[in-house]
Amino acid sequence: MFKKVFVCFALLSAICCLHTIPVSAQTTPLAETELYSEIDAYLRSCVEDAHIPSLSVTIVDQDTLLFSQSYGDCENSDTPFLLGSVSKSFTAVCIMQLVEKGKIELNAPISAYLPHTTDGDRITVRQLLNHTSGLGEHQTLANYRIVNEQGTHHYANVNYSLLGEIIETVSGSSYDAYLTENVLEPLQLSHTAATLDKSLKNGLIDGYINYWGIHVKKRHSYPSSKNAWITVPAGYLSASTNDLGTYLQMYLNGGNDILSKQSIDTMFYGDTVYVDGDVPYRYGYGWTEINEPLSEPVLRHAGLVETGTSCVYILPESNLAVAIAANVNDYFVTNDMMDSLGWGVILMLLGSPPNEITATAYLWNHLWIDLLLFAVWIAAILPLCLLPKYRKNTERSKRLWVILRLLSFHVVLPVFLLLFVPLFFATPLWVARNFVPDVFITVVLSSTLLFAGGLVKGALLYQQIKRAKT
Repeated sequence: MFKKVFVCFALLSAICCLHTIPVSAQTTPLAETELYSEIDAYLRSCVEDAHIPSLSVTIVDQDTLLFSQSYGDCENSDTPFLLGSVSKSFTAVCIMQLVEKGKIELNAPISAYLPHTTDGDRITVRQLLNHTSGLGEHQTLANYRIVNEQGTHHYANVNYSLLGEIIETVSGSSYDAYLTENVLEPLQLSHTAATLDKSLKNGLIDGYINYWGIHVKKRHSYPSSKNAWITVPAGYLSASTNDLGTYLQMYLNGGNDILSKQSIDTMFYGDTVYVDGDVPYRYGYGWTEINEPLSEPVLRHAGLVETGTSCVYILPESNLAVAIAANVNDYFVTNDMMDSLGWGVILMLLGSPPNEITATAYLWNHLWIDLLLFAVWIAAILPLCLLPKYRKNTERSKRLWVILRLLSFHVVLPVFLLLFVPLFFATPLWVARNFVPDVFITVVLSSTLLFAGGLVKGALLYQQIKRAKT
């Protein structure tokens, strides 16, 4: 959801792949065994090219584990990863459980459960679930309010942060306690957690973030308060792909006594909102439904945190589900490759050729991005290197022209760099700082250097003017 924010720096979006090793279930027919061997070969060829440190993939039908493998530094498919927004469907399940128990009404204003909420009389629980509340994309529990048209889809993490608050208020338990007792333990999801301590105890895998094409290990970010932009109910559950496979089987089996089939249908289809885009989809309760140009509908939700990505898919007509997780966030390149890889697996399951991924895509895409960022660095550093020449030029040039160039290059340009993302894409720079740190560093330090160069040039110009007067 940050993609459009950084198009100006990237020029290219990447198409790439991933790396894997196969395991097929007992009694799997020969044709399916061959299919999963092909999927494994496809994944294996992609992981190395995409430079993914660790990857885990699980494929299930309603009864059977069909494929479960890990790659890179991941020991096995019981290793937990941070899920990002895949967490939202778990939160939606908790809400629907409380709806079934008569403790929550979907059409009720959220003020019925959170009496002191801002605009609480104007927002319903249903609107939080499908992101039609009108709340802003970058708002938190500390500053949320209606800023968009209600009834239309505006994705905002704060919607699910509020749902987490409702779960706690209505149930009288913490979000972690309610989720554990009512979802994780009944499904025996022993490698899934809603706190950092439990995640680490379960063996949470290390995460990586990308700096100028190089993956660097980074300590996991985790919300330290309920006022964080992405809270636990909105994006910080951890789970292994094998646990996700079991979780997805719950949907394929009509609820497994966790939810009713009616509630699942409501989550998937009953209250969806149309979202236009390159590939249009409909957003339900923590799930999207995509139809064209696929041969059958696919339910999906992706997740992104500072140090990893994940995605889950359900193919209701084929009675299959897929869970994929990686421990790296490389916003412009590897993340696109992960998306391409996930759809590649789905296409293979549907009997179509997978997305083609070239061995050089990672290098070439990062090369173009790095050249663009390098050009910004050069523009910032060069004026400081050319200060002696500037001193001579100012003595020969017209003063008005010197002042205009000074203001344009050392005031207008750095201000433009700093404000381009917030003004043109309504996205604060801290989003770039957390998710695309090389872009953030380039913009902020380059702007600082440009301002500093302008101060030095201004001081030199002032001295010349003063000498001319004397």
